[in-house]
Amino acid sequence: MQHEQPRATRRWVTPETGDGTVIELLSAGSEPVVRIGFDLKRGFRDLIAGREEHLIFAARSRIARLGIDVIPNGSITFDRDDHAVLEATVRSVVRGYGLEPVLGSLVRVGLPVGRLVWCPPESQLTSDEIHDLVKRHAIQLPSDYSIDASGTLTIRTHRLKYEFSRHLRRKDLDQILTGADGKNLLNRLQVPKQVDDVEIEPGDGVITSCSMFLHEHYVVLDRGSATLGEHLQAIVLDPVSTRGTRVFLEFSNCSERKIVNPYVTAKVYRARAALPGITGGDAPQPTLLADAGLDLTYEDVAATFDALEQQDGEELYMHRLVAAFPREAPVHAGVRPLASWTHPVDMSAEQVAAISPRSEHRTGSPHEYGTAVLRALPEGARTTVLLGYFPNLFEHLDLCQAARRGQVERLVFRRASYEHGSFLSANDQTRLADYEALGLEVRWCNDERKHLAVHVFRGLRGFFMEPRAVDKFRRALIIAIYGSAKALDPVEEARLGELLDGLHRMFGDNLSFLTGGGPGAMQFATDHAQRLGLLSGSNYIETVDQGTNKQSEYYQVFQDISRHNRQRWFEVASFQLFCVGGVGTLEEVGLTLTDMKLGVIEPAPLVFFGAAGDDDEPYWDPLRRQLERIVTCGRGPAWLYDHVLMTSDPARVPSFYKKVLQLG
Repeated sequence: MQHEQPRATRRWVTPETGDGTVIELLSAGSEPVVRIGFDLKRGFRDLIAGREEHLIFAARSRIARLGIDVIPNGSITFDRDDHAVLEATVRSVVRGYGLEPVLGSLVRVGLPVGRLVWCPPESQLTSDEIHDLVKRHAIQLPSDYSIDASGTLTIRTHRLKYEFSRHLRRKDLDQILTGADGKNLLNRLQVPKQVDDVEIEPGDGVITSCSMFLHEHYVVLDRGSATLGEHLQAIVLDPVSTRGTRVFLEFSNCSERKIVNPYVTAKVYRARAALPGITGGDAPQPTLLADAGLDLTYEDVAATFDALEQQDGEELYMHRLVAAFPREAPVHAGVRPLASWTHPVDMSAEQVAAISPRSEHRTGSPHEYGTAVLRALPEGARTTVLLGYFPNLFEHLDLCQAARRGQVERLVFRRASYEHGSFLSANDQTRLADYEALGLEVRWCNDERKHLAVHVFRGLRGFFMEPRAVDKFRRALIIAIYGSAKALDPVEEARLGELLDGLHRMFGDNLSFLTGGGPGAMQFATDHAQRLGLLSGSNYIETVDQGTNKQSEYYQVFQDISRHNRQRWFEVASFQLFCVGGVGTLEEVGLTLTDMKLGVIEPAPLVFFGAAGDDDEPYWDPLRRQLERIVTCGRGPAWLYDHVLMTSDPARVPSFYKKVLQLG
């Protein structure tokens, strides 16, 4: 069957400001009154174009999940063209969390509390449009929803209440409210409790959730009435980040009577393509230099490397090219670098022996690496630096300092490793995270693939890809697919293909499959994704028992000793699918189950797919019996009963997902 090529995709965002912060504490005490300031970038100011009445305030999710409400006391005003202010009262509404006594000390100047979101009427969807999206699987809503004639959704919650696994210390609260990884800590500590009914006593609040998948739309919740349960001010659900079973809903009861099983109404809006000055979520994605018209080509960069690396004699570890090119000039062989270093000359035998791949661990190394030439660059030069190899420790330190001084803004390396070919170490992955934190763009002149890949983070994990795949990668709903490297027989291929087709029908064109990049089920999933016009990804591992495919559009590479570290890169997947596999796949099963138990990843539905032989008995069925025994003996979480499916029937999987995710 022929499939159309995927249409060009863009990153969809909520039209919003960045987080506003407390700029003045107007009243202290158990219910502080604050003034919040919001910076409006030109792109956002031009977007609203005098229609400020359609701006709303949405509190940060992590604040609401602590049972803290930020209630506007009036309308949004503008004290200057690029700055808005809003007065609000901060209140603790979940008595069981015990934050009321410390709330006054938590709310202080500089605290980020929420954003302004633009909700123009022309972007709101009608009931017909929402229903059409649901039928086309372009949006997935909770199973118990309704749409009225005006296009208003009614959303019921899960029968869950979220509690904390331990008492929150002051250090925890500060980290949750202000730390870069505060939401990760909150996810680990805030755990669900199954209840028959979600009850809210008068004057109390509750944190619960629903299931929802948004791709190109954002949802604005109505705070509601005192009789139905008043939703806290975290009222905007963003595209892409709103995907899964833990879409949090926070309610308070302002009435004098108990509320049982609250629900919330909402409106759906079309998101906008990412524009300068318009952010998208808690952590706006960095703008690639390509977006500023400064992109490079593989051919030019490879030719530049070839010209600079011409040298006599054997290639040694110390032959680590460094060359810095001016920002205004394209990188190609005809442009002279501002500074360069190729390889040392007149070195003693002792110095040559000391310089090896392990010399970066020796603080007494006698050699200074070529990145030392970056120190002489003018501050603010913002150069593009070409590196023969991915940086070692000493080069990394020089590059970080150069980045802080504004001397470097982009790194392009040619070889991942001197000893391990195209595979990076665990230390290298940490260095990539450092470059992301410093705002450095990283490119790989990948000679195996004949392309110039850019490194892009999604959450805490980064992948390499061609620039044209970046937007689609950022918005993809990812399913991780594991399995043996052994080739599939025709019957297995047909079954797996039917399963992947069913997932495509369920989740639409935003779907992506992430594998280990080997043959067998992994190769089939990669090929099938491309036949469906979907994005495919791989976490390649350096092994001796299997080759790696080169078809995946986004990828990361790991040395053989980084096997467990590699599993962290599967965290970007929403769901995990285990095909027939051996010892390696069994290890990945164990790591995944442990991550879910510890709260590292969300306890999402787990599918074990494939038959043991001609009798169609599920291959993994003995593991099901073992998991049941683990739960029965009190050595595993109870969700293993209803979150695990072992089957050889592809038709059972989509319905299983809908049941566990509670989707309509």
